[in-house]
This record gives sequence, structure tokens and C-alpha cells, in this order.
Amino acid sequence: MKVIGLTGGTGSGKSVVSRSLAAAGAVIVDADRIAHEIIWKGEPAYQEIIAYYGTGILDEAGNIIRKKLGEIVFHDKEKLAFLNQCTHKYIVAEVNRQISAAKAAGEARAVVVDAPLLLEAGLEKVCDLVWVVYAAPEVRAKRVMERDGITMELAAARIASQKSWEEYKAAASVVIDNSGGMEALEEQLSVLLKTL
Repeated sequence: MKVIGLTGGTGSGKSVVSRSLAAAGAVIVDADRIAHEIIWKGEPAYQEIIAYYGTGILDEAGNIIRKKLGEIVFHDKEKLAFLNQCTHKYIVAEVNRQISAAKAAGEARAVVVDAPLLLEAGLEKVCDLVWVVYAAPEVRAKRVMERDGITMELAAARIASQKSWEEYKAAASVVIDNSGGMEALEEQLSVLLKTL
């Protein structure tokens, strides 16, 4: 059973690709969901994050407001670096646990590690292949604005905080171009799925 690392910049369309792969019988390990869950109140990274960023990022119930945290880290490389250092160890441990569980079950065509920060977290090391989703920067910015209800400035800051296209391309076993419509994307995935 192949382990595929699926990555690409924010707004490139990884989620659309991930859903298509799940529909085709792959087990999806969603690193974004894991990243959300490990910062919940009482979870591993929560105390480390509060100790570093302070209580100004909490709501009345003491939960981390992700949007507030995002506004801080996407404008400050040092603060972003701390967040990644803090969370990646917990994300990697849970990703590895889920891969092992999927392999033990042995029923899927492949395990797909859907991870925006696949390379930053070193998760490409546990993957047989790295599939990178590409979309033009202006397409990505528009998608991020619509998806997250944020300004062009914040969308651009998020894109700028990630790896460059050259870095993604250098790590890619396969590049999936998601600049066009759904039909073009499905054609590419259909060909790729036959290789598994």
C-alpha cells in the first residue's frame, strides 16, 4: 500500500484533490484536522501556545481563536516558526499513528497524507510519493479570500509565509495542475489512480 504525501500552497485545491482520492478508495490522513485538534483546550499543544502568545488569543471559554492566532503568525516569521515547532511534533506523531492503523487494516488502495506543511514538518520522509497541487498565485489568493473571508492583504501574507513554488516542485514526484476546472483535474487524477 503506497503512502502518498499530498501538499501544495494554500488555495491550490488540495482539499478537492483529497476528496476525489477518498472517493476513489484512499484513506485520507488530514493533517489540517489534526493541527486543529491538537490546539483544543486540554490537548497537547494548547499550553505551549498560550505560554508563548498570551491569553489575548482566547475566547471567553478559554479556546484558541484560530483567526486571531493566524493574524499574529502570518505577519511575523519568528512567531510562525514557534507555532510550527510547537505543533509539528504532535502532528507527526498522530499522522504516523493513522498511517500505521490504515496499513494494519489493509483495505485501501493508498494512504494519502493531506498536509499543507508536509515538507515543513518533514512528513515527506514517511511517504512513498509526494503529489504537489499547483495553482497560479492569483487563483490561490482569490480562493483563500473566498474560503476564509479575509482580505487580499492577509491572503497574500499567508501565501508568502509558505514555501515557494520552486521548493514544492523540487520535492514533487507528481505535479497536479489545478488552475483550470474540475474536469481537467479529474482527468489528471484518473490517470494517476491507475498507477497505484
